[in-house]
Amino acid sequence: MPHYERYDSTQIKKSKEKKERAKAKAGKGNIEQADTQFVIKKANETTGIVIETRYNEATILYNGNLITARLKKGINAVCNQTVFPGDIVVIGEEKQGEYYINNLIARKNVLSRTKKDSTRNSPNAGNSHNIAANIDMAVIVVSAKTPPLHPKFIDRYLMILQDNDIDCAICLNKSDLKTEEDEKVLDIYRKIKIPVIETVAMDRTGIEELKDILRGKQAIFVGHSGVGKSSLTNALMDTDEIKTSHVSEKSGKGRHTTTSSKYYIWDENSSIIDTPGIRSLDISNFKPNEIQEYFPEFEDWGGRCKYSNCLHYKEPVEGCKVKQAVKAGIISRERYESYDRILQDVINEKSRDDDEDR
Repeated sequence: MPHYERYDSTQIKKSKEKKERAKAKAGKGNIEQADTQFVIKKANETTGIVIETRYNEATILYNGNLITARLKKGINAVCNQTVFPGDIVVIGEEKQGEYYINNLIARKNVLSRTKKDSTRNSPNAGNSHNIAANIDMAVIVVSAKTPPLHPKFIDRYLMILQDNDIDCAICLNKSDLKTEEDEKVLDIYRKIKIPVIETVAMDRTGIEELKDILRGKQAIFVGHSGVGKSSLTNALMDTDEIKTSHVSEKSGKGRHTTTSSKYYIWDENSSIIDTPGIRSLDISNFKPNEIQEYFPEFEDWGGRCKYSNCLHYKEPVEGCKVKQAVKAGIISRERYESYDRILQDVINEKSRDDDEDR
């Protein structure tokens, strides 16, 4: 399936080779350090799909059955930091009836995120965390209310998905509570060719449309806690067994019910990975001059700015065609403000890192 049209920009093509090398290195994680023979190229009859991982073992769909397996002996790594839901692994069986993960089939991609820690000195601050592998499509789940729609969060996730070469769609759950302002926000994404599906998981509104875009794919739900990812998974699976969360009346934020990524098969060759909700996304690993590449509506204007290295940030309006397009209403002001905020966060983060280095 091709990438959505406007997101395949010339600038992204130029940097694709460099990013593919970086992702290939990141995707293998600790396993390459532990055993260079662990990753192999092709699947065979002894392969299974990782459903869920824990500290020292994983649940695998193997020959139509769910089994528990550990990493093979000699791999000096933690299981849930080595393989992830969606991974295809080669299974070996010992005489005692225990199963082992002997090899990992080379990944098509791996989705990772960096959780921003409010305490910069925390040992976990800024650590990249892989959450799933071999993704065909990601669905950014948002809600019309409780918690409210946050377009800036969508924009950050779009950057992360695009950087991982993963197609995406937006699902507005609880769409029966949608406002006119929400509709305006969704139209911004429709205009840049991103599929938008509106659902009400509780009464199955929009579920068939959601199934249509996910059928035949290994997909993933991502988004804040409380937006209804697990409820949508229940609707796809025609069950109520997957535990769902509620939104705190005091904070308006969802509680974390799904604590680890889990893999579900809902139709033939069709699966969904339900992920834990998060409240913030860190995009500080992006370079300031790369960020505009992820805003396709800038592409027709950015190259015409007076300044060859224009960031469309603090440059005067008179010399910045992007700012002029925003002023004229050609580029969405909300999207530009989101870009401006992301760029500001990245620049400030880089500045703090430089200060600490000095």
